[in-house]
Amino acid sequence: MTDDRWGEGFLRAIQFNIEDPYGFYADKISASVIADAALRVHANTLMVFARDPWGRVFYEDSKIYPRHPNALLDLAELRELAGKKGLKLIIMTNHTANRYIYRKHPEYAQRNKDGEVIVLEHLPTAEKVVDPHWPQICLNSPALEEYLIPEAKEAVKVIKPDGVLLDSFRYLPDPPKACYCGYCKSRFKSEHGLELPDVEDEEDPAFRAAWDWRHKVTIEAMKRIRDVVKEEKPDTLLLYNSHPVGWAGRGNIIVGKARDLIDGVFAEASEFDLVDYSYIPMVTKISRALIGDSKPVFVTRNLFYIFRTVQSATRLAVKQGVRSIVAAGGYPVATMFSSQFVEDPRALDYLAEVYEELERVEDLLVGVKPVRYAALLFDSETHDKYFWRRPAMYLAELEGLTQILMSRNLPLEFITIADLKKKAGEYSVLIAPSTAVVSDDVEEFLKSYVENGGLLIATGEFGVMRPDYTYRHALALEEVMGLTLEGFLEAGYAYLQLDFSIPLYEEYWNELPRSVVLGDQSVRFKKERAEKELGDLVRVRPITSKVLALVKTAKAPYGYEYTLGRSTPPPDSNLENAAGITLTPYKLGTIIYYAGRIGAHYSRIGHPDYAELILRPLLKHAPEPQVLVEGPELIQTEYYTKGENIIVHMVNHTYNQRILTAPTGPSKQALPTFIPPYSVHPPRAIVPIHNVVVRAKVDVGREYKAYEALSRQDLDIVKDGSYVEVKLNSLDEYAIVVIEPRG
Repeated sequence: MTDDRWGEGFLRAIQFNIEDPYGFYADKISASVIADAALRVHANTLMVFARDPWGRVFYEDSKIYPRHPNALLDLAELRELAGKKGLKLIIMTNHTANRYIYRKHPEYAQRNKDGEVIVLEHLPTAEKVVDPHWPQICLNSPALEEYLIPEAKEAVKVIKPDGVLLDSFRYLPDPPKACYCGYCKSRFKSEHGLELPDVEDEEDPAFRAAWDWRHKVTIEAMKRIRDVVKEEKPDTLLLYNSHPVGWAGRGNIIVGKARDLIDGVFAEASEFDLVDYSYIPMVTKISRALIGDSKPVFVTRNLFYIFRTVQSATRLAVKQGVRSIVAAGGYPVATMFSSQFVEDPRALDYLAEVYEELERVEDLLVGVKPVRYAALLFDSETHDKYFWRRPAMYLAELEGLTQILMSRNLPLEFITIADLKKKAGEYSVLIAPSTAVVSDDVEEFLKSYVENGGLLIATGEFGVMRPDYTYRHALALEEVMGLTLEGFLEAGYAYLQLDFSIPLYEEYWNELPRSVVLGDQSVRFKKERAEKELGDLVRVRPITSKVLALVKTAKAPYGYEYTLGRSTPPPDSNLENAAGITLTPYKLGTIIYYAGRIGAHYSRIGHPDYAELILRPLLKHAPEPQVLVEGPELIQTEYYTKGENIIVHMVNHTYNQRILTAPTGPSKQALPTFIPPYSVHPPRAIVPIHNVVVRAKVDVGREYKAYEALSRQDLDIVKDGSYVEVKLNSLDEYAIVVIEPRG
C-alpha cells in the first residue's frame, strides 16, 4: 500500500495554495495560521508553494525572485513551526508557469509551431494569447540554468523542507502542444542533425526521434534539479507532479522513465467531481505501478467543489474522496486555495472527521501488502506509439475494464511492462487492454505465464506492433491462441453474436441477448454520426480456438428508428469465419481474446451486458480469489494483508443524489431548450448497504476472529473448511474489516 519511510506512520497531507495575481487573501495566511489549521484537521504533512506562477516567493532574501508583496507567509518560519508541532513540510518548486521569467525574457517561453506562447491557463480557444498570466517556460532555454535549477537549490537551502514537489513542466511531445522555440530547434538539430519536425507523421524518423527526445529533455531537467536538491539536503524526499490520466496521460511515461530518479509521485486526481467513482482508485493504482511498491504515492482530493475554488465541496465528496485514495493505497492530499480558506472553510471540518478516523487506524494502513489476483497491464509504449493520435481510446479501454472488475469487487492492481517479469507470476489473471505494442521478449514471457497456469485476457489490437514500430501482421501469441489475423474492420457499428449457433452459449451466455452492439452515436456529430473507432473490430479467423462469439455486421452505417440518424442500426449477417470472442486452453492456463473494445464500451455506456462478456469467462477460468466481498456494485473494495491478518477496505459509493449528465451534442434538429449543457451534482447522502459478506481463504487448522476497525465492533464469523465468512450487517460510508487468527 504505502511505505513508512519517514518513520511518521501514515501521511495525511493538506495543501495550501496562494494562487492569484493580486494576493486577495495572502495577507490573512501566516505560518501559524497554516500550522494550526493542519493540526486542527489531524494532518501530519503540509504542502505549500515556495514560488507562485507569477514568479514570487514566500520566503525572505531570495537572490532570484521578488518576495510576494502581500503575503504574511514565510516558509522558513513555517519550517520551524512545523518541526515544533510534529508536522512534515513539503514545498513545491519550479511551478510549470512563470510570468516573472516571461516578462523579463519572452524568448524563454514555450511556443507552438505558429509562434504562439504555450500557456497553462484556460484561455478560450478563439482568444489570442497576449501577455499571458501562466506562460510555460521552455526547458531548453537558458531559464533552466538561470532560474529553475537555482530556484530549487535556493528554496531547499533557505527552507530546509522534508520534501520537494517538483512540478511537471508540461513539456509535451504532441505537435499541437509541443514547443518549437528557437532553443528547441537548435538543440534538436545539434543532437540529431535534423530539423525539428512540425508535421504529425509517425513514419518520419525525425518525428519519432523528436517524440522520444522531448521526454528525454524533461527527464534530464528533472535529474539536474534532483541533483542540486539532494546535494543541498540529501534526505529530502523528491516528488514529481503527475497527471495520470490528464493531458492524454503523457505524464505517466515520465514517471515510468524517471522512477529511479524520484522518491515518489504526486498524482492529481481531483477530477473526481466530474467522473465516476473508479477514477481515484485508477489514478492511485496506475501511479503505484509506475513508481514501484516501495515509494509513496500522494493523491489529491480538492476541498473545493469542481472549479469553484471559493466554495466548499460537500461533506461526502471530501470524506469519500479521501477514503477512496487511502483504500486504493495512496497518501491523501487535501487541496485548498486561499479564497476558500477565508470565505468558506467548512471543508476543513469534513477533513478533520476523516483524518481523525485515519489517525486511529494508521497501524492498519502502513506495512501492508495488496492481495494480488487480477492485474491490468498499463503500457506507456502502447499509449505513445500506437494510440498517440487517439490516447483517449486506450484510456477508455483501461478505465472500462477497471470498472468491470470493480463492479464485481474483485482484487485489482495495475502492472507495467517494466515489472511484468518480476510480478506477473503473483497474479492469477493478467488483462492486456488493447495492448498493441508487445516486444518479442514480452510475447515469449506471456506465453510462459499462460503455460504455468495463468489466465490471460487480451482485447483489441493485442501485440500488432513491436516497440521498434514494425508490425507483426499478426496478434501476439497468435499461434498459441489458434487464431489468424485477417485485418481490421472499421465500422461505426457491429455486433457480437451470442445466440444458440454458438455451441458454448449455454455455458457462457445464458440469458444474455442474441446480439450485443458495438458502437455508439458521435457526441461531436459534425460529419460523423457514429463515434469514431468505438465500433471497430480486429478481424480474426479461428483455427483451433474455441469460439465464444461471432461477429455480425450492421445493416446500415447508422439507424433511423427513434432519433433518425443517431440511433443504432439493426444487426445483419455474420462475417464469414470472423470470431468476436475466443477461448484457448494452453497447457496449464487459458487465453481469452476479444476482438472489440469491450472496456471502452463499458466506460462510455455502462450497460451490464458488456461487463458480463468479461466477467463470465474470467470467473469460470480463474481460481477463486483469496478474499472477496459479496455485495452489490458501487462498493469500492480493496484487499490487503499484514502478517497473518487480512484487511478489507469498503468505500460505499451509493450516492443517491449524484448526477452526471452528458450533452447529446449538436444537430440540425432543434433540441429542447430544457436540456442543460451538462449537469454535475455532488454526492450528499449515502444509501446504506446491508448484509455484506467477506469471504476469505484461511489456514484450516486455526481459529479466527473479525472486527470492524473504525468502530472496534466484533463481527460474526463462520468457518467453512478453508474459508471464513464475515458478515457486516450494514455498510454506511466506510468500513475496514480485519480478519486475524485467535491467539
